[in-house]
Amino acid sequence: MSKKIVLPEITFFLMITIQISAQNLPKISGLVFGDYFYNVKHNINQDSDINGFQFRRIYFTTDFKISEKFSTRFRLESSWQNSNFNTIVRDAWLKWNGIFDGSDVIIGLSPTPAFSVSEEAWGYRFLEKTILDYNKIVSSRDMGLDLKGNLTSNGNIKYWLKIGNNSKSGIENDKYKRYYSLLQFNPTDDITLTAYFDYASSGRIEDGFTNSFKDNNSIVTAVFLGYSYNNFNFGVESFYCKIENNFYKSLTSPLTHQNSYGVSAWSHFRLKEKLKLICRIDYFEPNTDLSKDENTLILAALDFIPDKSVHISPNIEIVTYGSGDPDIVPRISFYWKF
Repeated sequence: MSKKIVLPEITFFLMITIQISAQNLPKISGLVFGDYFYNVKHNINQDSDINGFQFRRIYFTTDFKISEKFSTRFRLESSWQNSNFNTIVRDAWLKWNGIFDGSDVIIGLSPTPAFSVSEEAWGYRFLEKTILDYNKIVSSRDMGLDLKGNLTSNGNIKYWLKIGNNSKSGIENDKYKRYYSLLQFNPTDDITLTAYFDYASSGRIEDGFTNSFKDNNSIVTAVFLGYSYNNFNFGVESFYCKIENNFYKSLTSPLTHQNSYGVSAWSHFRLKEKLKLICRIDYFEPNTDLSKDENTLILAALDFIPDKSVHISPNIEIVTYGSGDPDIVPRISFYWKF
């Protein structure tokens, strides 16, 4: 009696196991990074003399190969926002691989072209964002449609086009869109060059001085140069942003364009097998028509790598401003992925 019950159950289990093994299983991965920080001094006085442990970001990612033609990613992100630990959808996209020779199409919530290449070359997102992301010039994600691939057979020249809602990870609430483009050149294995441009359309805004409605569209251009040789890495990135009719110079002047720019230079190199030195400096001018609004970021760090997937980094970040006190924050940052 027991054999009649057990044998069919074992047979059924083996059939299910074989069937599952024959299929593509999802790839599960993730990462975590945070710090022990101490605000020695802060531009906002009430934030000075604060210290503690914090998670700055947690990713949980599922990648799945649906078929030879289609693949997908779903990623959740948890981070501190407004003193609470919130979880949002970071990525949710479907890729049509090789929709035509050398090119893929992606639809859904996915990365923007603005700094994906430079961030990968920088390699230390767990210490700090790249300059476009840090100063909130372009969002790292947007809901839309991407076309990306190779312009040459050897892959030395790549392109990336995207049309998005320009609503970051939020829902769309207007008819306006953002149009992104990127060209990437790799003349050698050691050198990466990118040229980026985007145009964001926007609704017209009222000029209180002239009692008329004016355009409020924006453009962003950026270039990046990265060099990597043996244990030495170097990068420099610069951008320019123009927002039409975005501020008043004075109470007696009409709306005028806001122009901003920034430049970032960084380097990291291996001191020993499990130890690296990282240096970076950024300069950001939010509005060329205003004085004493600029800021400079200085970052210095050591990266101890006890395992290829684990990093422990004592570092210090200093931000100086055109006016007011600087931010001085020594940290011990940690990062692991799985």
